Amino acid sequence: MKTIGIITWLLLIGTSSYAQMSADSLQTDSVHTMEVLGDSASVLVSDSITDEVSVPKDSLTPVKRMRVNLINERVKRRFKAFLIAYREEMQAMYDRWDDIFIPHAPAWIRLNADYFKLAMPATYYSEAVEQAMSIEGWKPESPYMAKNPVRDLLFQVPCLTHTAKVDSAVNKQLLSFYLQYPNLVRKNENDLKGLEPLSEHLVVRKPRKNKVIQLLTPEKGYRMRENDLVVVKPNFWTISGNGYMQFSQNYISDNWYKGGESTVSLLSGMTWQFNYDDKQKIQFENKIEWKLGFITAPSDTVHQYKTSEDLLRLSSKLGYKAFYSWYYTLSAEFKTQFFSKYDTNSDNLVSDLFSPAELNIGLGMDYKYVKDGVCNLSVLINPLNYSRYSVSSDRVDPTKFNIEAGHKVENQLGSRLETTLKWNIITNLLWESRLSYTTNYEKVLAEWENTFTFAFNKYFSTKLFVHARFDDSVTLEPDEHSYFQLQELLSLGFNYSW
Repeated sequence: MKTIGIITWLLLIGTSSYAQMSADSLQTDSVHTMEVLGDSASVLVSDSITDEVSVPKDSLTPVKRMRVNLINERVKRRFKAFLIAYREEMQAMYDRWDDIFIPHAPAWIRLNADYFKLAMPATYYSEAVEQAMSIEGWKPESPYMAKNPVRDLLFQVPCLTHTAKVDSAVNKQLLSFYLQYPNLVRKNENDLKGLEPLSEHLVVRKPRKNKVIQLLTPEKGYRMRENDLVVVKPNFWTISGNGYMQFSQNYISDNWYKGGESTVSLLSGMTWQFNYDDKQKIQFENKIEWKLGFITAPSDTVHQYKTSEDLLRLSSKLGYKAFYSWYYTLSAEFKTQFFSKYDTNSDNLVSDLFSPAELNIGLGMDYKYVKDGVCNLSVLINPLNYSRYSVSSDRVDPTKFNIEAGHKVENQLGSRLETTLKWNIITNLLWESRLSYTTNYEKVLAEWENTFTFAFNKYFSTKLFVHARFDDSVTLEPDEHSYFQLQELLSLGFNYSW
């Protein structure tokens, strides 16, 4: 690599001073020889610098023969001196090339654009092949026409086609390189088209020198008036929401071998969140949830459809930061429903608006873990919790809702644990979970709500609802053997978030 770099460097320099010195010496000695020999027609001047000037010995007098020998010795001495100087200069260039403290291509090198093809990375140029295959400018030479060296030396004019000759020689070298090392030629001349030097705005210019005294002098002050001040009050409130409408349909013919009935269900829901966060100490979270679903009931001769989902829930948490991700929290939650729900083939009212209604107020601590766009976790622990269960309708059985028979309101003190999770499992799959555990140390009411949303795009999604419940305060029916309850629904429909 060192040799290749030196050769490229020398080619970029152009015509060397030593080559010029050699040509000048040869020309001077040859002309002096012709002056000594006079009009001898048999003078033969060699094209090589190592050849001697020879003339027929019979045509020279002893004096002239002595002068010719002296001239030949002078040419040899000058050529030896040229070789010594050339080798010394080459060694100096090698030393400079290997010197890490001297940047390559220093300012004293005169770049020659004629050799750009050798300086560029190995590139295929079609001109080299065209030149090798072309016969343009070729003409036959007559073997009977001898060159006149005296005329060629005496009548010299500047070479006006130097660049073309250099380009032709470079093309020959490139063609040889293509044939011997084709695997090293990775670029094509088309890759070099459109390359331009740095534009003016990219050239780094030498910065202006600044006087130190000016830098130490303070700038003149600017007095700002009250009208120039613009105070922007930060907004710590964020409002977001989500709405969806899902539907499902199931058809079964009358003669289906396993029986059954066709149903159509519709589920809709909406969530609003109004949250305050001053990014320092206080957080205030508010949420409104609404869920409503209907399903056709062909087997119910009294009602054409029944409500499958009916929920209205208001929740609020006020937190004051204690340490790290923990907050002292005062929380409240109210839950009820909108529409009436009846038993199948009966007008017996099971639930209604504010029947039941559930209120929880607690004091404790809340742990938060938030990773934007991925996970949002909240774990609320209320060692002190107040629960109030109520039924406003006289037609609703209160014993199904933690209320003793003959009463419409039940107050309880105990503890409560509530965990909410919102996790983007993958890009289009969202898992929303809510787990609540409330106890008065005698009875337990626990609910675990899970919603899996797979979004095909911004507006179209499918949802899977899984709602598990445990309540040991209710009275079991004769055909019931567990306090566990489960509800599941898979639907497809529209979804929109803001």
